[in-house]
Amino acid sequence: MEAGEEEAGYGAFLRAMPTAHTYLGEVRDLPGNSDIRYELARSGGPLRCNLPLLTLPHQVLFPGDTLPLMIPSDDPLTQRLFHRAMAAPPPLKGLFCALTFVPEIFDVASEDPRGVVGTVMEIRQVSVEDDAREDSALSVVARGILRLRIADLDWIHYLARPPHRRSPVAVEAPVPVDVDCDVIPEETFPRRPALPAIAFGKNDRALPLTPHSASVYEAFDAVRLAERVRHTPFVALTVKDVASLPRDPESLSYAVASRMPLDASDRWRALVTTTTTERLRLLLRCLAESAACDLSLTCRRCGVAVAKMSDIVVVSDGGATGSYVNPGGVVHDMVTVRPRNAGRELRLHGDPSAEHSWFPGYQWTIATCGTCGVHVGWRFTPERVLRSAQNGEDSGSVSLDDGDAGISDRTDGPDRAHVVGGEFYGILRRATVAAEDGVGRSRLRVPPAWPPTWPEGVDVEMEESQSDTSEGEQDDVDADVDGGDGGDEAAREDPCVD
Repeated sequence: MEAGEEEAGYGAFLRAMPTAHTYLGEVRDLPGNSDIRYELARSGGPLRCNLPLLTLPHQVLFPGDTLPLMIPSDDPLTQRLFHRAMAAPPPLKGLFCALTFVPEIFDVASEDPRGVVGTVMEIRQVSVEDDAREDSALSVVARGILRLRIADLDWIHYLARPPHRRSPVAVEAPVPVDVDCDVIPEETFPRRPALPAIAFGKNDRALPLTPHSASVYEAFDAVRLAERVRHTPFVALTVKDVASLPRDPESLSYAVASRMPLDASDRWRALVTTTTTERLRLLLRCLAESAACDLSLTCRRCGVAVAKMSDIVVVSDGGATGSYVNPGGVVHDMVTVRPRNAGRELRLHGDPSAEHSWFPGYQWTIATCGTCGVHVGWRFTPERVLRSAQNGEDSGSVSLDDGDAGISDRTDGPDRAHVVGGEFYGILRRATVAAEDGVGRSRLRVPPAWPPTWPEGVDVEMEESQSDTSEGEQDDVDADVDGGDGGDEAAREDPCVD
């Protein structure tokens, strides 16, 4: 094998490894659960069931998202949740409910008579039997499959707390881990003819017989809306291959909403939108009102630009965004970037380490905001580049790319977004916000009129709570961004700290 082919193969290997979550250790695959979809089809509507509940602070999961988890042995409540899910009879075997907990939206959502919207997660991988003892950490990889509505909120405020903030006395009490919920069935759409021109021609001939223009009907055509979303510049920037995105309009709407650099509260609004057509129109309006490539990822605390939206790079087959978990059990939602101004706006702490690296072949270093010092992510450097630098070689001559750009190249355009090799940064989505430089308030956000089915006045109240945060609430936000209690901060933010 020639050297160029070997490097290209190694680059493809690096892209595939992050989605496998090999840092979780030895896991076994579980068969998919098709029983729940069969029960939904047979019921002909929402299916009432009882599922274990897992709450994730500032983490919004859509159907199709992957969630890695490491549940430490000192969190018996969460471990009991997963053992209960694995022991459930069909069609609920291996299923649990994932619910985001964002204080500014949860109080409003809990008063909605329809209930709170969450995601049905299916356990796809779990620790091998020898490691799945109750006195050891439990590793799980789950994938979102459906949406649901939760009506039973009695224990939700307690369960939403991180394990280190729960009362030890309360953990010993008989706290329920299950909730009653209604699983929402998937939407179905008519299959298009093999030749799109035939269908479009029929529509054109029928237009003179209708009282409205074609644009009015297209606004309610989920298939055409999905194609418009698919071809937006932002989608091409955040996925390795646009052709790999789902063709189904509902699945596509979830995939794009999950990748957008929106606040957790705005992503949650996209999740609760009633229909796929509404969600697709929501995404188009959101992208149209803010040119994604002209914005920056700014520090949520001080508003300093950490990276430009055009700095986003795809280093994984899963795209530019993804969720990863550290040994402390904290799930981090990140976007990968290669910022030009990293030397000025980001500070590095500690030496590079490959221990528990989320990206095999790369070593990580903690990165903080250069202005306010808040933890915003990590720098990932290829081990080959580090070894070459230690040996005195030119790092620009050591390329892991399978494209045309080298490690030291700073080319723009779509090819740059798919470069593998060279250092990059994993930026925490909860620590940053998409905004103009120096502006702390997000420009890229869900329009305030969405979703239209919410009670009157809800969106206005949420806008005020996000823009005019009280001093006490800001302390809570800062605590979440910093990673929790000061004494355990390193254990929660460093990928490799036990």
